[in-house]
Amino acid sequence: MTMQRTVPTPIDRLVANLPETARVFVLGCGGCATDEGYGTPEACRETAEALAEHGVVVVGHAAPAAGEALCNRSVARRVLSSTDATVRADTLVVLACARAEPVLDGLFDGAIVSGVQTIVGDRTGGGARAIEDCNFCAEGGRACIASLTGGLCPHAFCPKGLINGPCGGAQAGRCEAMPNRPCVWELIHRRLKAAGRLDALATYHPPVSYRIAGSDES
Repeated sequence: MTMQRTVPTPIDRLVANLPETARVFVLGCGGCATDEGYGTPEACRETAEALAEHGVVVVGHAAPAAGEALCNRSVARRVLSSTDATVRADTLVVLACARAEPVLDGLFDGAIVSGVQTIVGDRTGGGARAIEDCNFCAEGGRACIASLTGGLCPHAFCPKGLINGPCGGAQAGRCEAMPNRPCVWELIHRRLKAAGRLDALATYHPPVSYRIAGSDES
């Protein structure tokens, strides 16, 4: 099994990823993110201070207790409701692995921006299945498209690796390449239609780069 390592996104790149005039709340994670040191309360405070030094409006920061993972919906809901600062925020900077994003997407109405990047080489993933399932794409979470695909990851589920729609070869809802499993894109369409979010399918997803941001390493 391939393991992962997650590291902070360089602050200049993180700032560039934020919406203009963003009011940011920095949110950590008490699960694997705390184990690896990037989702702790101290890491949230340091990230908040660094963003403020770059002129970003930061309204607060918080992290659940050690052992409480953000990919657990009840934990995420409790942390978001524990402070009024999240109400004033229109952007979350999340110091957690990719499993947290689809959970938060259902709990927070504003923009969600990852403050970390996941690369091959260590232990990340938590114990819950928030994304079904997760390939831990790199580029500081920008490559994670689960929030646009109903929480279903086509990177992980489509054997052809198609991330911009189906191949057209599915039969009776079953995958052409692996007939024992459903076509993930048919499931994605069904979920988005039920949620009234079919417009998300118009978004083009570029190929994933597994290069560490800010480096020449491939």
